[in-house]
Amino acid sequence: MSVIAKFLYEIIPGRFDDFMEMLGQAASPEFDSPVMPSSVRLFRCIVPGPDTSSIQLFIEYPDMAAYGRRTDFENNNPKWRALFSEQPDSPQRLVSVELLSEIVPSAPL
Repeated sequence: MSVIAKFLYEIIPGRFDDFMEMLGQAASPEFDSPVMPSSVRLFRCIVPGPDTSSIQLFIEYPDMAAYGRRTDFENNNPKWRALFSEQPDSPQRLVSVELLSEIVPSAPL
């Protein structure tokens, strides 16, 4: 069953392009691992308006084992940790992380 890691970020006003550049670096071949996400989607809340500062990043994995292997890769990669470490001048602030599992109607809850 699919697993989605949902990250909620607050973006510092005027720093959206910097945040997108950071995500672009994260998607570079330098950070490829044996297990990669099935999909990555980025959403912005459009209410109350387009300048809302929160961004939601959804990263999907085929199952919990794949999520765990990718997370181990990230946690053990100093360059990855440095890329996402929050500093006083970072363009983002991580507000929350949720791990969601898919509900398949025929599967037991």
